[in-house]
Amino acid sequence: MHLTLFGEIQLFLLIAATSASFLYWINYKYKSLNRQIIRAIDIPVYLLNRQGFVVKLLNTPTEKANRLPFQNLGTLNIKDLVTDADECRKYMTSLLRVLNTRTSDSLTLKIRIESGEKLYIAVRMVYLNRNYVIAFIRDITEDEVQRRENEKYRFFLESILENLPIATTVKDKNDEGRYLIWNKKAAEMMEVPAEDIVGHYEEEFKPLMQDNFIQETDKEVEESEIPQSYIKHFVNPKGREYILSFHKTLVSYNKGKERWIVSSALDITELLAAKEKAEEANRLKSAFLANMSHEIRTPLNAIVGFSSILSDYIQDEDTKEYIHIIEENTQLLLQLINDILDLSRIEAGILEFTEGDMDVNKTLDEMQTMAKLKLPSEVSIRLLPGADYCIIHTVPKRVRQVLNNYLSNALKHTEEGFIDIGYHLPQEDRIRFFVRDTGCGIPPEKQKDVFERFVKLNSFKQGTGLGLSICTMIAEKMNGKVGVSSIPGKGSEFWFEIPYQPTGSQPA
Repeated sequence: MHLTLFGEIQLFLLIAATSASFLYWINYKYKSLNRQIIRAIDIPVYLLNRQGFVVKLLNTPTEKANRLPFQNLGTLNIKDLVTDADECRKYMTSLLRVLNTRTSDSLTLKIRIESGEKLYIAVRMVYLNRNYVIAFIRDITEDEVQRRENEKYRFFLESILENLPIATTVKDKNDEGRYLIWNKKAAEMMEVPAEDIVGHYEEEFKPLMQDNFIQETDKEVEESEIPQSYIKHFVNPKGREYILSFHKTLVSYNKGKERWIVSSALDITELLAAKEKAEEANRLKSAFLANMSHEIRTPLNAIVGFSSILSDYIQDEDTKEYIHIIEENTQLLLQLINDILDLSRIEAGILEFTEGDMDVNKTLDEMQTMAKLKLPSEVSIRLLPGADYCIIHTVPKRVRQVLNNYLSNALKHTEEGFIDIGYHLPQEDRIRFFVRDTGCGIPPEKQKDVFERFVKLNSFKQGTGLGLSICTMIAEKMNGKVGVSSIPGKGSEFWFEIPYQPTGSQPA
């Protein structure tokens, strides 16, 4: 077909007109689709101009929670709502970047609305044309407040962990023992900085360790799921030696699917050295007191003996009274020396604890007989055995010593009534001795102190204040315990409980 020049021009114009109409139609459909999408979005979508003003709301969010209380659209500028200059600068910079680069950008802003309430908003700005952007704005106040609170809490915990005076590490057992935390004290003790450890795996550091202690104890804690403690002589990679108190715990989450080993190590090198030094000093002191007490006791025994002889030969009553006072106070001083001697021997670890069989009923009967010689006329003593026969394997001398102290205490504080001495079996493997009296009793607030050293509840009564303290120490050495129950004005019961080990010589 042959076209004239005029015909070619007409055809060209027809095609151009048709193409323009088509492009217009496509553009119209595209914009229509965009509008439908924007209207369907369930968060506020605003039109913003180059100056930052909110021109209009482009949709109607259905959820009330997604509606932002912006008023005066057209005259409202978001930069006037932000809380400080930095936030304003951040907003305008982002807006201009979108307009100039014809792209999009996201940011979070803190604003204050007309009611005075502070909100956090997430803003997503998309280029529309050279003068406008479309802004998707969502109220994220609750999420942002929670995020910031979590961030603050995490910073707080990390700061505590980092500055603890105890070496602390955390390993992710779900990720082959990758180190997550290696605090300042751990870095100092191991002489390996955190940046060389955190993010790395425990296998990488195995050659630096003196043995498999770390791996073996990790495995023990992981398998038992029970916190474990260890004392370990430790040598760091630089050869520095420590005595460390380790504590390891397995922390699990999501029903045990996520697991971490938290380890702490306290350097107790100096503490143990100081403890050993103090114990040695205490042993030397106790040995000195024991020797001195022995030297003092010898002449005192002589004074007691000669005082007794003198009283038999002196006829003058006044002189006899003086000798009796000397004898009585010498006995008191001798008891004090004996108590100090026993106390020192216990502390020095040289007090004898010789085991043997003991007929309990016979022993208590003998003690009852001896106590009768010292009883006031208004007081009687009763034996209350817990069984017809009772022969046990124990330390007879120390059982007698404790019960004699209890009896002596009861005699001092009981002016009328009775004193009971006996025993019973509170459990199959324990035997409890007791001395019960009808004396003055002990106030409840003072009962916890009666077994302390030099405690005297009645300063008018003779005594050293050491007897009950010695009872406590003897009981502890025998794997036992002591105690008291008392009612003021009615009396007291002191008890002494030790392991019950019956012998094969028990009657059938």
